[in-house]
Amino acid sequence: MGPVRERYPDFAAFIVAQEDEGLSKALRRAESVGRPLGDAAFPKHLEQLTGRTLRPAKRGPKPEDSK
Repeated sequence: MGPVRERYPDFAAFIVAQEDEGLSKALRRAESVGRPLGDAAFPKHLEQLTGRTLRPAKRGPKPEDSK
């Protein structure tokens, strides 16, 4: 419980506080599509750490390679 108390010294007030509707909506939207929630730099940083693409790619078929 130590880290929680460090982040929220008045944890009881945190529990009874009103929900931030905008933040909850953004979190649900990101959660439903499986994308990280954060500013533009956050997914880039996660991509570098994991070696995976996390940002949405261009939609549609990939162009054919010309030989």
